[in-house]
This record gives sequence, C-alpha cells and structure tokens, in this order.
Amino acid sequence: MRQYLQYFYLLLAIAGGGITFYHVMLGMMQAGGSFDVTAFVQSTWTNNYYARSITFDFWTGAVAGSAFMIFEGIRLKMKFWWVCLVLVFGIGFAFGFLLFLFLRERLLLRQLTPASTAVH
Repeated sequence: MRQYLQYFYLLLAIAGGGITFYHVMLGMMQAGGSFDVTAFVQSTWTNNYYARSITFDFWTGAVAGSAFMIFEGIRLKMKFWWVCLVLVFGIGFAFGFLLFLFLRERLLLRQLTPASTAVH
C-alpha cells in the first residue's frame, strides 16, 4: 500500500499546481495581463478576518513545510530537493511541497525495497 502514497502526493501536486496557476492566470487577465505583486499581497490581507485566518494558516504551514523540506532533504541526501523549495515560491506551496513529498516517498521506497524488486 505504501508504494501508492507517492502517486497520491504526485496527484495532489499536479492538482495544487494546476489550480494555483489557473487562478493566477485569471488574476493576471483581470489586471490587464500583468502580475501585480502588490495587489496579490494585499488581496490576502483584506479586512475580512476569515481571509486573514487563511493567510496566517498558509504562512504557518509554509514556514514549517519549508523547514521540513530543508532538513529532510539534507538528512536523506536527496538530489535537487532545493528545486522543490524554489517551486514553493515560484508556483505555489501546494505544488512545491507536495512534489517534495512525492520525491521523498520515492526515495524512501527505494531505500526500503531490495534492488531486485524495486518499484519504479
């Protein structure tokens, strides 16, 4: 069953990255075709306490998830773990972090599975 966990993470990464990218594109089209960083940041700090709660929840999780990616990537000696961290800030947390979990799970499976029966 554990061998399927990696694909669960990959599916969520694709969905998270795709949905995030789609909504950023809609925002850019609404802003006249350009990405307005100031408008993006201000939209997460509206006077609505619900929106603020989601923003704080996201940033708390993103900081903890990023720290996990750094320490776990180094601990497991993962190749290119830092690319996922760049993708967190370049595309979105829902893409970069879940892609990291996919790659981490693949590595752990390879370490746990004998070479002759390795799942690829």
